[in-house]
Amino acid sequence: MESFKLADKLSLEHTKAFIALKTALVLELVLQSPVWDGTHFILTTDGCKEGFAAVLAQQVKVVRPSGETV
Repeated sequence: MESFKLADKLSLEHTKAFIALKTALVLELVLQSPVWDGTHFILTTDGCKEGFAAVLAQQVKVVRPSGETV
């Protein structure tokens, strides 16, 4: 199996898209403090030869000003 070099495949457009996505994910509208009322946590993991990652999340319901629950 040949070595895969991502740097050879990335363009400036890819880099800009990645930075925009990263910025959107850390906005206050997306981030929320944990809910400690017994709501389950979801642990998602991934790993490979080069490293590993994990995400700890909760699924919560939000009530919009219109009264709609999402």
